[in-house]
Amino acid sequence: MPVITAFVALFIVMDPFSSVPVFITLTKKYEPKRRSEAALVATLVAGGVSLGFLFAGPYLLGVMGIRMESFSIAGGVLMFMIAVSFALGIDFGKKEEDTPVEAVIIGVPMLAGPGVMLSVMLLSTSLGIGNVIIACIAVCTASYIILRLSSTIQKLIGHNGLEILSRVMGVLLAAFAMEYIRRGFGL
Repeated sequence: MPVITAFVALFIVMDPFSSVPVFITLTKKYEPKRRSEAALVATLVAGGVSLGFLFAGPYLLGVMGIRMESFSIAGGVLMFMIAVSFALGIDFGKKEEDTPVEAVIIGVPMLAGPGVMLSVMLLSTSLGIGNVIIACIAVCTASYIILRLSSTIQKLIGHNGLEILSRVMGVLLAAFAMEYIRRGFGL
């Protein structure tokens, strides 16, 4: 089913489990109600950015004269770098310190980073825009639940369990990246 394929792909790319330790750390002084609101804001921002890029991305590429095949290859390479980051625990980017936690750090780039922006656009061409919209909403809902239950999840599987889960997601993401590159070359 295309919706399930899109859901799995977006869930792996979004990797909400990798956001759990950061979310716990950045919201540790929050009251439970405010922490719940932070999870909601983060996932709404992530959903808004994802859906915004889903609709505006093809237009932007057209204006810039970039073919989808080129975007697929470039995006696959970047996604592979993100996968290496997840799988090996290497940080390629800088983190902003004095920004609103919910929207800027957790929502973007932790949940809706470049990989998600790329994926929604590429998945829509192969699986259909409606399926990607449904999957995006479902992934953001799952991410909200995971962030809401972040303290419980960390207690259950521990920090090492979260690290292992994030590394496994990185390997799966690498496979998706290679698929985007392969399709970009028409293989």
